[in-house]
Amino acid sequence: MKKIILGSVSSLALLAAVPALAQTNDSDVTQTGSGGVVNVNQAGSNALSTVTQGGAGNAADVTQGGNGAESVVTQDNGVGSSDDGNVATVNQDGDSFSNVSQTNDDAVAVVDQTGDGHFSNVAQSGDDDYASVAQTGDGNSSSVSQSGDVNYAGVSQGGSGNGSVVAQTSGFNVATIDQTGNGNQSGLTQQGLGANSANVLQEGDDNVSTITQGGTDNSAGDGSEDATVRGVIQSGDNNLSTIVQNGGLQEAFVEQGGDDNVSSINQGGVLGGAHDASVVQAGDGNTSEVRQRGYLAEASVDQGGDGNSSVVDQGGDLSTDHRALVSQSGDTNSSDIVQRGFEQNAEVTQSGNLNTANVDQGRDPTFLTFGAGSDHDSRIIQSGDENVAETVQRGTRQDAFIEQIGSFNAASVDQGSNSGEDHYASITQSGFENDASVFQRGSDQLAIVTQGGDRNISGVSQTGSGHEANVDQSGSDNFSTVGQSGNGHFADVTQDGSSNQSLVAQSGSGNSATVAQYSDANVSTVTQSGSGHVATVTQGSPMP
Repeated sequence: MKKIILGSVSSLALLAAVPALAQTNDSDVTQTGSGGVVNVNQAGSNALSTVTQGGAGNAADVTQGGNGAESVVTQDNGVGSSDDGNVATVNQDGDSFSNVSQTNDDAVAVVDQTGDGHFSNVAQSGDDDYASVAQTGDGNSSSVSQSGDVNYAGVSQGGSGNGSVVAQTSGFNVATIDQTGNGNQSGLTQQGLGANSANVLQEGDDNVSTITQGGTDNSAGDGSEDATVRGVIQSGDNNLSTIVQNGGLQEAFVEQGGDDNVSSINQGGVLGGAHDASVVQAGDGNTSEVRQRGYLAEASVDQGGDGNSSVVDQGGDLSTDHRALVSQSGDTNSSDIVQRGFEQNAEVTQSGNLNTANVDQGRDPTFLTFGAGSDHDSRIIQSGDENVAETVQRGTRQDAFIEQIGSFNAASVDQGSNSGEDHYASITQSGFENDASVFQRGSDQLAIVTQGGDRNISGVSQTGSGHEANVDQSGSDNFSTVGQSGNGHFADVTQDGSSNQSLVAQSGSGNSATVAQYSDANVSTVTQSGSGHVATVTQGSPMP
C-alpha cells in the first residue's frame, strides 16, 4: 500500500513539474535582517523576479503574467540600518521591466504594467515617500526618484511611446503625471525647500512638458492623488511647455489645445514670491514667454489665433505689483511687454492680423533704488490689420492708451524721463495708413490724438508742465504737429478736410491755440512765445 501511494505522489509531482518547466520562470529571493515578507507569483512564461531584503519589516509582492516580464526589488541599503518598513508591489502582464529600490524607511512603491515594452524605475532613498506607476499601452517609460521625505508621485501612462521623469529631492512635494496620448515627454523636478505641487495631463501626441520647482509652496496644479486641478494640459499635438518656479507661492497654468505651440514660464528668483502666470494656446504655432521677478506679478496670455508671439518680462529685483494681460485672437500678431518699477499694468488685445505691439514701462534704477518708475498703466487694442503700436513710459504715474481699429496704422507714445510724472496720452486710429506720435517730458502733460481718416500724420511733443493738446484728423492726407514747451499751454487742432497742414509751436506759459481746417489744402502756422496769448484759426466751414 505504501508503494502505491508513493508512486501516485511521484506521478503527481511529475505532472505538476511539466507546466513549470514550460513556463521557464525564474525567481531569486534574498532575505537578511528581520521580519521580511516576500510573495512572488509567476503565472506567465519567461519571467524573471529578483527580490533582495535587508533591515526590518520590509514587504515585497510581485505578480508576473504574460511573457517576458522582469522585476527587480531591492529593500536593502547594504549597511544594515535605515532600510525598514518599506512596501513594494509590482504587477506585470507582458514583456516589461520594473526596478524598485527602497534604501530608507517606510517608503511605498506600487508599479502596475500591462502591455509590452514598458520601463519603470522607482528609486526611494528618503523616508515616508509614496510612488505609484501605472502603465498600459506599449513602450512607455517612467522614472521616479525620491530622495527627500514625505513625497508623493503618481504616474499614469495609457498611450504608447510616452516618457516620464519625476525627481523629488526636497520634502512634502506632490507630483501627478497623466499621459493618455502617444509619444509625449514629461519631466518634473521638485527641489528647494519643498512643499511644491505639480499636475500634468498630456492627452495629445508628441508633446513635451518640463516643470522645475524650487523654493517652497509653488504650484503648477494640484498634484495630490485623485486631484483634478491640472497645471499643464496638452490636448493638442507637438506642443512644448516649460515652467520654472523659484522663490515661493508661485502659481502657473498652461493649456495647449492647438498644435505646434511653445510656452515658457519663468517665475521669480530666490526672493520672488506670489506670482501668478496663465497661458492658454488654443490656436496653432503660437509662442509665449513669461518671466516674472520681484513680488506679486501677474501675467495672463491667451492665444486663440495662429502664429502669434508674446513676450512678458515683469519687474527687476526690487519691483512689485505688476500685471500684464495679452489676448491674441487674430493671426501672426506680436506683443512685447517689459515692466519695471512698481505697480505697473499693461493690457494688449490683438484681434486683427499681423499687428505689432510693444509696451515698456518704468526703468531700472540709476543708483541703488532711486529713479525707478512706478504706477504706470498702458492699454493697446489692435482690431485692424498690420498696425504698429509702441509705448514707452518712464518716471512715475504715467498712463497711455492706443487703439487701432483700422489697418496699416502706426502709433507711438513716449512718456516721461527720470523725473517725469503724471502724463496721459491717448491715440485712436480707425482709418488706414495713419501715423501718430506723442512725446511727453516734464510733468502733468495731456495729449489726445484721434485719426479717423486715411494717411494722416500727427506729432505731439510736450516738455515742461501742465500742457494739453488735442488733435482730431477725420479727413485724409493731413499733417499736424504740436510743439509745447514751458508751462500751461493749450492746443486744439481739427482737420476735417484733406491735404491740410497745421503747425503749432508754443513756448512761455499759458498760451492757447485753436486750429480748425474744414476744407482742403489749407496751411496754418501758429507760433506763440511769451505768455497769455490766444490764437484761433478757421479755414473753411464745417459740414452742416
